[in-house]
Amino acid sequence: MNTTFFRQRIPMNQHSIQWRLPLTYAGIALLTAVALASLLLFTLNNYYDRQERRYLAASARALAGQTSRMYADQVPSEDIQAAVSLFAFLAQARVRLLDETMQVTADSGSIHDQPQVAVNFIRAQDPNNEQRWPYLSLRDNEPAPIPPPSEQEPGGYYLGGRRGPFGEFVADGTAPGDYSDQRVTVPIYGMDGETVAYLELSEGPAFGNEIVADVAENGMVAGAIAVLIAILAGMVISRNISRPVLALAEVTRQMADGDLTARVELERRDELGLLAKSFNTMAARVEATVSTLRRFVTDAAHEINTPLTALRTNLELTIGDDMSDPARNDIQQALTELTRLERLTHGLLVLARLEAPDVVHQHSPVDITALLRQMHERYASRAEQNAITLQVELPDEPVVIQADREQIIRLLDNLLDNALKFTPSEGRVILGQRVEAEINTMHLWVQDSGIGIPENDLPELFSRFHRGRNAAAFPGNGLGLVIAKAIVEEHNGQINVDSRGQGTRFTVSLPLGEQNS
Repeated sequence: MNTTFFRQRIPMNQHSIQWRLPLTYAGIALLTAVALASLLLFTLNNYYDRQERRYLAASARALAGQTSRMYADQVPSEDIQAAVSLFAFLAQARVRLLDETMQVTADSGSIHDQPQVAVNFIRAQDPNNEQRWPYLSLRDNEPAPIPPPSEQEPGGYYLGGRRGPFGEFVADGTAPGDYSDQRVTVPIYGMDGETVAYLELSEGPAFGNEIVADVAENGMVAGAIAVLIAILAGMVISRNISRPVLALAEVTRQMADGDLTARVELERRDELGLLAKSFNTMAARVEATVSTLRRFVTDAAHEINTPLTALRTNLELTIGDDMSDPARNDIQQALTELTRLERLTHGLLVLARLEAPDVVHQHSPVDITALLRQMHERYASRAEQNAITLQVELPDEPVVIQADREQIIRLLDNLLDNALKFTPSEGRVILGQRVEAEINTMHLWVQDSGIGIPENDLPELFSRFHRGRNAAAFPGNGLGLVIAKAIVEEHNGQINVDSRGQGTRFTVSLPLGEQNS
């Protein structure tokens, strides 16, 4: 028993498993990466938001005590504004002082509006020339150059610089970073414990923005890598699944084309291996059943020939000159049906032999051009009797192919018989031939101007015992075209039909012999 295994390259299309499975894996990997990255970024954002809020709260509590002392000492408003600017510098945040009604009394201004500051460390003195407490005063400068010693305030020293992105004081002019959107407000209490004002800190340093941005960027890279790995894994797995499925499909197609010996070689222990084993078992049973039926048809057709021959002899001997006309008509009708039965039996026998897998057909060089001329001469008288024009369109040079001469004659007999049978008087039948050397193929055709074939009958035209809706009035058994198709396929050729309204054209394409290639 011959076995075949599908080893061709697996096609890729949008509907195949090999295409959809990698995309599915990629989608799952992408969704997983997005979900994990979103959860991680959400967690990091929450963590750094708490850290930023905690930083502002701690700074606010530390500055609230100094602010409470300034209120107790009734420091002038301009000094309070200077102190608020100093607090903003030290806390690296925007500081606003609010009264009991939440109205702004002092504001260091937005961090974004203060790209540079100049700091002068001095000591404040009271009217009695006594030192009270040290503090810092801030002055805006563009671009805040360090003044010469003659212009610096007495008792202090001067420093210029910028705020850094994480709260540090950068004296080399580094650009500021991002700032937090958190806001903290703490109360300021007087000597009697009552709330006299509020201290609000905002726009503090954003501790985690760079880290979160790095995590997001790296997450995108990791997600892309995960998607690529998922696609590769999906392609490997899909090929592992698709190849046995396509092997089964290919063997099924071979069996549908008539090769009942086709089998699947698939050594697997999974469900696909079990399916392949079951398929091979089913195929073996189908082959055995079909072989049995073919043998039965062959044997039956062969055995029926003997009684049919005896029956014909007896009926012909029964007819005599003294027989009445009704009896003679009955016997003639019986002979007509007997002829039909003989043709059916002969057709079944020929078809069974053509389809038998163990029959070796002998091919030899055949001059198709000369054979077509002989077929034209054979059917010329019949065409003339039916008032049909039979013409040929043949090349001058001989065309030789490797073929079984008797089968080619049977093929032409079936096509010409149908053409003359379905063509009315005054019609035309053309027997033609041409060579297409580019593809090493010979084409022959039989074209008629007959009743044509209904469009609905074309798909079943080469099925056993099928006859067209408009052919009921003509003799036949529905096996002629089936035999013709089997002969053509046995010669590795193709047969096509073209029927549009009136008239039909059958075209047979056969490979040329080496001497014509």
